[in-house]
Amino acid sequence: MTRSTRLEVDLDAIGHNLREVRGMLGSPAPLLAAVLKADGYGLGAVRVAKELLAGGVDMLAVACLPEAIELRGHFAGVPVLVMGHTPDEYLGHAVRQDLVTTISGLRQARILSRIAVSLGCRARAHVKLDTGMHRLGIVPGPDTPGLLARMAALPGLELGGIFTHLALRDADSDRRQFDLFMEIVSGAASLGVSFPLRHVCDSIGLMRYPEYRLDMVRAGAVLLGVRPMRTPLYEDVDIFEVAALRSRIARLARVPEGEGVSYDSSWTAPAGGALVATLPVGYADGYKRCLSNKARVLVRGARAPVVGLICMDQLMVDVSGVPSVAEGDEVLLFGSPGGAPEGERISLLEVADWAGTNRNEIISSIGRRVPRVYLREGREAEVVDYLLDREDRHG
Repeated sequence: MTRSTRLEVDLDAIGHNLREVRGMLGSPAPLLAAVLKADGYGLGAVRVAKELLAGGVDMLAVACLPEAIELRGHFAGVPVLVMGHTPDEYLGHAVRQDLVTTISGLRQARILSRIAVSLGCRARAHVKLDTGMHRLGIVPGPDTPGLLARMAALPGLELGGIFTHLALRDADSDRRQFDLFMEIVSGAASLGVSFPLRHVCDSIGLMRYPEYRLDMVRAGAVLLGVRPMRTPLYEDVDIFEVAALRSRIARLARVPEGEGVSYDSSWTAPAGGALVATLPVGYADGYKRCLSNKARVLVRGARAPVVGLICMDQLMVDVSGVPSVAEGDEVLLFGSPGGAPEGERISLLEVADWAGTNRNEIISSIGRRVPRVYLREGREAEVVDYLLDREDRHG
């Protein structure tokens, strides 16, 4: 590893979260698809997938075709669902690699059918219905069941599932979406078309609406340490945070009273001056610029404020109140290592609140130049540095 800035990923915490979700789903349980879009929410899709498959997840799901191709290269035979749009010209890649594509109409169904027939294989797909998210999918109407029947009759095309996504605005609108989805599924069934996997719930949905779980649920963030809030099961499921972003102090310097720090001098040293630490981490690493003059980090067990504008590659912290602080000291930017008590962690939720966003954006924003360090029983088990050649990686 060639940087002191690193993202630690606790594999034991991921395994724990998977067991918690499995226990919540009960028995008989729906199938469980692990959503690993955006490089596994920034934690490393391949390594996280390995952990979750060992724990028994039934399917992997991603947002786009390249993400699916990456996983296919490591996990032959594992069902991988591309939940987003795949352009027509790339559908052949999905068929050749036995990936499950999402389709939103007859045109793509016909393309997949032609490809499958020409290759002498099957093309696997799930149909997406737009029940109110207005993002992707078939807009339901009186002719939708008939449309599904025409799609299902195409040679070489295997429609293994049908799904939608809840907007999660409120219970009433979510219920309308679910009812519309089930109405279309029922209409298709009356024409002899059935789908082995009907799925509606993401991480929030599966904790908010147990009655909507159907044949499969799509768990992403909850497996990776983001416990959905304002759900009936929030207190019943013990989800551990799995990621911690750390760096080390590269420089300590005394800044005189009134002197500005960083671009535009948005922060100036108070009366008596300040001791300012520079950390080799910035917004290009995923530590957002909007955290400037808002965030806190943990140094030697003390919280210290981020001061001045966060730069692309560096940021500054006022460590005047940190006893015995020294260059080389480790700094926690976010994370809850080992379930640390309140005073010894910086939670994802705090950072998200400071940034005015959600927790998913915080972890998925961590850049490729930050090495991922995977921990087992608190010790380093593997390091992935995306910027080094494979032969330079160790683990």
